[in-house]
Amino acid sequence: MNTTRKPLSGLLLYFLYSAGGKLAISFLQTIAWGIAFLFTGNVWVHMIFGINAIAGAALIVIVGMGNKEVDWERFQLTMPVRRNDMIRSQFMSIALASLVGVPLFVIITGLSVLFHETAYFTLTTVFVSMAPFLATPFILGGLLFPLMCIKSLENKQDGFFSLLFLAAIGIPQLITWGAGRLGWSVEIASLLTLVVSLVIFIVSFFITKKLYAKMDF
Repeated sequence: MNTTRKPLSGLLLYFLYSAGGKLAISFLQTIAWGIAFLFTGNVWVHMIFGINAIAGAALIVIVGMGNKEVDWERFQLTMPVRRNDMIRSQFMSIALASLVGVPLFVIITGLSVLFHETAYFTLTTVFVSMAPFLATPFILGGLLFPLMCIKSLENKQDGFFSLLFLAAIGIPQLITWGAGRLGWSVEIASLLTLVVSLVIFIVSFFITKKLYAKMDF
């Protein structure tokens, strides 16, 4: 029997449980905006729906991780789970929370196309509109987690969290702007946005593992 999977699953469930109330509210908001989009077919309503459906849950989980108390970190170390698994559970939680809303986003968007008989929302436009929503939590988590492992920054998380959040929003916009200046299509810009965000997320995972292994709680 693999003894590392159960503690890892337990950590994932902990993150879900700790953010449960806020996730429930986020889900209700997502459904409300989805219904509004079905009725209106409005582009701006579609954008707000996408933010809630794809980025909303992941951002709630990230905020919850950023607000963890040191006592929880000490408690984790008493569990039969490696430090690497602790970090893996954090990054997995972000990925799962980001992807869970994608099917709902695609279904609601597709239904709106049928109801309003518009050609605006094609598979291409769905991908283009999803890219920054998926990229934002990957970038934010990728930038935040290594800093959370630096002892001197433990009491300054609220301050730099806002800056990192602005960076997570701004980087996809900067990539889109740069791609436009180079004459690249929005499809290429969206794909590049996702690639950059995933690179940041993956590199951050390995950096965070090394930093977390050296932390003294």
